[in-house]
Amino acid sequence: MAEVAMVSLDSWRRRPVEEANLFNPPFLCGLTFEFLKAHGNSAPLTLVIIALTTSLHRLSRERLPYSTVSSLYEWLQSNEDVLIGFVSRARGITPYVKEAIMFGMNLDVLAAGDAHNILLATTKAGFPKSFTDSTTPETKDIIDRTKFMGRWLSKSGSEVSIVAAWGVKP
Repeated sequence: MAEVAMVSLDSWRRRPVEEANLFNPPFLCGLTFEFLKAHGNSAPLTLVIIALTTSLHRLSRERLPYSTVSSLYEWLQSNEDVLIGFVSRARGITPYVKEAIMFGMNLDVLAAGDAHNILLATTKAGFPKSFTDSTTPETKDIIDRTKFMGRWLSKSGSEVSIVAAWGVKP
């Protein structure tokens, strides 16, 4: 089983409230679960980070297409401004995603696969309809767009091509 590096984050008492609420391990684990389920039950860690960076950033999320028929590469060319600051946002969210993955591994929701692949394990951890029906429109949109990213990235080519298109260096 692959080893996930330990994450060094501020203790919960020292995290800003907004950060603790949005980037808490159960929420990010749930988003990772939904992404992986939509992607085909597994994906490289880099694609998980790209998806969550995009779906959690309002400007990027609101600009995403609604159909996976849209080419990722054409969309990125037409929306180059969403790439401004993307690498910095991805770098900033990575420790929180790793923390959420470790949380999910401890609950048998997620598992480490070969290389840097993250897999769904035996416990389900998606967002139930009762939650999505009663949550804020923004939270519902984040969940929906994360699922979309799973479907879209699964149809968009190799990890190397996708990562290069977003300007990320693994």
